[in-house]
Amino acid sequence: MRRHRKSTRRRHGIGLPAAVTLCIAASLLLFSRMGGESTAQQALTHLAGNGDFILRAVSLELGLSPDQAAVFVPRTAASALSEDADSPLAESTYIPQTEDNDNPVLDAADKAATITINNETSYAVDVAACLASDAAIHVNGDGPQVLIVHTHGSESYTPDAAFPYTPTENERTTDTRYNVVRVGDELQSILQDNGIETVHIRDIFDSPAYSGSYDRSLAAIEQALDEYPSIQIVIDLHRDSILTDDGQAYKTSCTIDGQEMAQLMFVVGTDDGGLTHPNWQDNLNYVTGLQYQLNRAYPGLMRPVNLRTQRFNQHVRAGSMLIEVGSSGNTMPEALAAIRLFGQTLADDLNNV
Repeated sequence: MRRHRKSTRRRHGIGLPAAVTLCIAASLLLFSRMGGESTAQQALTHLAGNGDFILRAVSLELGLSPDQAAVFVPRTAASALSEDADSPLAESTYIPQTEDNDNPVLDAADKAATITINNETSYAVDVAACLASDAAIHVNGDGPQVLIVHTHGSESYTPDAAFPYTPTENERTTDTRYNVVRVGDELQSILQDNGIETVHIRDIFDSPAYSGSYDRSLAAIEQALDEYPSIQIVIDLHRDSILTDDGQAYKTSCTIDGQEMAQLMFVVGTDDGGLTHPNWQDNLNYVTGLQYQLNRAYPGLMRPVNLRTQRFNQHVRAGSMLIEVGSSGNTMPEALAAIRLFGQTLADDLNNV
């Protein structure tokens, strides 16, 4: 959480560090106009991630001394750049919301205005076109319709009185009573209570080795699809991990009908990273429609859709999705409350209610 400090205007001009900052920026601009645009852009990109440089620039702009300005530079976890990470970090990139708009009420008349997509790819995305596409999926005949899997099944939550356990490092456990597999059990129960036959793979693919988790889960998904060709939707259910600079777990939460619960987020893969994924736009179209329904029914429940360059095994079906259920700062009851709302919405959609 960002803390805002009361600022006061400086009265003695700009200091030497701020002046140096201004000179650097001006030099790069001049160099770019003289034909060194590519090199200048690389330098600017590097500076954009330099917190001290940004701090000086903001100080100059606002007329503050450097110790009066506070700048937050979001950092991307290393594993967010690869599906085959060696250490258990987050799939998602955390983009903080402003304190004035933490849980917006999404009630705009225009459907597209209710959807936010954090696009990390090189593709242009038209939200209105996604919503206008015929991406509906409905129960079709006999047999299982939904497959639930957990590529990182050991991801768990903050222990509480209802779910006490001793996590390993990074809030993880292979005990399926306390990790995201338990959340998958709840989702399966909700769907089946609504007549949606669901297969749940409860295997742990990220322990004892984290690297190669997606390869192992893909093999299990492909085996399930061969056994149950009626499956239309594949859900890879995760728990996000967001840490503050001092290592404290960030809690993504909202309040629906007086009950505090975890927030959810769709992560949509593409072929932008070079892996074959011809149906990524179909996945995005379908997820965008679900996001709209969830936003209308439960304002604040959903974080923005995260569109990524990685594939995340979502090439296996045109109804594939990755869902982050809360973060490591949430408790299991908060995660279960959120997945119940999602499960009911998905069931209603599949049943064309």
